[in-house]
Amino acid sequence: MTKSTYALVTGAAGGIGLEVARRLAARGHRVLAVERDRELAAEAARQIGPTAEPVACDLADDAAVAALADRIEHEWGPDLEICFLNAGIIIPGDVVETSPRAIDLQLRVMLTSAIALARAAARALRARGSGHIVATVSQGAMLALPGSATYTAAKAGLRGFLAALHLELRATGVRVSGVYPSAVDTPMLRHEAENGGSVLNFVGKLSTVAEVADGVDTAMRTGRVEVFVPFSDGVLVRLLQAVPRIVPVLLPALQRVGERGRLRYLARPAG
Repeated sequence: MTKSTYALVTGAAGGIGLEVARRLAARGHRVLAVERDRELAAEAARQIGPTAEPVACDLADDAAVAALADRIEHEWGPDLEICFLNAGIIIPGDVVETSPRAIDLQLRVMLTSAIALARAAARALRARGSGHIVATVSQGAMLALPGSATYTAAKAGLRGFLAALHLELRATGVRVSGVYPSAVDTPMLRHEAENGGSVLNFVGKLSTVAEVADGVDTAMRTGRVEVFVPFSDGVLVRLLQAVPRIVPVLLPALQRVGERGRLRYLARPAG
């Protein structure tokens, strides 16, 4: 790695994206800080440091995503080292009460745009013969979250995409990883807590942004295809996934525990 290499980060203005972007900048990368508008992108770059470049892109806009993908492959591609796909959104609510527009927005931001940008990065990195595509996924990709069905669908789709992309690129020198946090203490989680998101987020201990960034560091260092944060929650989720008929039996008790956790969380000062 040299100081001239780029690291692209989506969702760079706060939370996991900002923490990872700062770490990448500290290691000498020029960070391409992607946010949905110019103001947010500029703020992200300011917080990351002088080597960061603001990049505005609304990930729900097909034309904007296509333009960004073109820049990834042709403008930054020769010097691109890392593509960290982190942007996320959640609009809590049962499917029958969720508008088609809200469903489409979540799928565009967390799945279809991620696929488009990963494709562009893969083409650029394959030409270089090295590099790493990393995405923030979620343990919700494996454990269905009532009240967050579209989020679950997007993350499950992203998990499958990353697994297949890893197999396609494994002989090229390009690595592909997904980081799978449980619930993370971020403004997005507070929004869920206040607006009908899944109470299962609050069954156990919340992860911190720094802990998830450590997981991203682990993925980048080892090249592991899947990194779970925390590891213990990842074991539990995979066990439940292996025996799905257990989930409906356990769900009422888990929801009661989660609701108590949600109320404790909301009683804490925000931030």
